Amino acid sequence: MMCCNNCPFNPANNTNAPKCDNPICKNSNNHCSDNFCAKNIGTRCFMDYYVIENLFHKDELAEGLAFESLRTALIGRDRALLISLFQAAQQELRIKMWNWLEENEPRSLWMLNPIFAACGLEELNNFTATSSVIRSKYVDAIISNQYAGRYYKNSYNC
Repeated sequence: MMCCNNCPFNPANNTNAPKCDNPICKNSNNHCSDNFCAKNIGTRCFMDYYVIENLFHKDELAEGLAFESLRTALIGRDRALLISLFQAAQQELRIKMWNWLEENEPRSLWMLNPIFAACGLEELNNFTATSSVIRSKYVDAIISNQYAGRYYKNSYNC
């Protein structure tokens, strides 16, 4: 989640985007207190639901905001949101998100364990692949698996 004052869904913004009913940050000279800023809270908001719903449709705005939702999922330790992002994203965006996680937040990869388990892979506490073969199995589970994120459906194709 980004600061509501910068969000395209803020009712105060003059954009054609849908409007959020309840911005968390209060608009005071386009600044809010860092202690109460939405970007630091890690809870889902209108933007995250928009991103998930519209990534399926290759919406440019949703693709542009995907990393904001990724940040929300990581801050809030929201496994369902993170997995939903990977489920909704196209393969190219999945690759970008995986690479970003691997480089910047390897300790958070455990949140993707349901996808790995569905593909018969061991759970991760963090990702420190010692061989390219092992790494490629995890990357393939995330990137190529058409059921990434649908671990609750009992229909896997790994």
